[in-house]
Amino acid sequence: MPLSSKTLAKIIDGSAVPSFVINQDHKVTHWNTSLEALSGIKREQMIGKDSYTKAFYSQKRPTLADMIVSRATSQEIENYYPGRYRESPLIEGAYEVEDFFPGLSKNGKWLHFTASPLTSDDGKMIGAIETLEDITERKELENNLRYFLHKTTMAHEEERKYIARELHDDMAQILGSLSRRLDNLLRREHGLNSAVVSDLNDIHLQLNQGLKSVQRFIKNLRPSLLDDLGLIPALRSLTNSLEDTEGVITYFTVKGEEKRFEPEVELSLFRIVQESLNNVRKHAEASEVHVAAEFNGNGMRLTVRDNGRGFELPRTLDTLPRNDKLGLMGIRERVWLLGGTIEINTGPGKGTTLLVSVPA
Repeated sequence: MPLSSKTLAKIIDGSAVPSFVINQDHKVTHWNTSLEALSGIKREQMIGKDSYTKAFYSQKRPTLADMIVSRATSQEIENYYPGRYRESPLIEGAYEVEDFFPGLSKNGKWLHFTASPLTSDDGKMIGAIETLEDITERKELENNLRYFLHKTTMAHEEERKYIARELHDDMAQILGSLSRRLDNLLRREHGLNSAVVSDLNDIHLQLNQGLKSVQRFIKNLRPSLLDDLGLIPALRSLTNSLEDTEGVITYFTVKGEEKRFEPEVELSLFRIVQESLNNVRKHAEASEVHVAAEFNGNGMRLTVRDNGRGFELPRTLDTLPRNDKLGLMGIRERVWLLGGTIEINTGPGKGTTLLVSVPA
């Protein structure tokens, strides 16, 4: 039996969660006390009005509840809340969004809001209800943590850069000089017997291998290609090196119109792919890896997919450190710093696919 308007009003008004209801004509039928406190607008000013959006926006536009009533497509919702909405995991036909509202209070407020359809017993759409939660304090804490992690990450990168420069200017130069001197010695031989020449050749070979290892270490610490040519050439070189050193067949593809990001963003994106490929090299036992970089109007999407042994994914990504998935945890932190999203699809014997989307 459908709820009466009075019963619905009692339920909504008795809730501590700011809420409003609109009918199929997009007119407000309920505006509870908690929402009065949040918006500073009394229900008497809103009931029966279809111009209630002024409570949230400086210009006329649909709310999430309006789009539910209008049966808006995902693309239409995306146009108003790019990269900030998702389908509700709990309520069929409902959507959730987190967004900032500068007009609410002196400094504005962050709100998490959910809009759900209201239907009659025969399944006919009769309206929508939208609930709003003030998450400003949580967002401020997140921003403080993001700032701290950003500074820590940049400090680590500066340390990597310093070590790479020292290794290049010191160790690599010494090993390179020794290799050239030994090469000159072997060319002249100076009457050395064959056994000594053979030993010197072995030393020369090991010295060159050591030099290559140091150069590869320097490259991993601070990729010069990234600074000189940008993200895509650096990613292409990174994937090629996996094939050269590990024998893993690699494929690298680029989709969309290539664009440049801020240096710190490109560095973080590079590290995400680098750590993903390190996981493949160390743990996956894969024979093929596919890396894709897709540019779109909303930013960039990175995909790293291997055909390796996969693993049992923890129930939530928050437990990654306790499951010794520190590499994945580092990737997740970098994605979070970029304001992006991460998805991991894997299972024993099923390979692993990492999907990362970051906003422009």
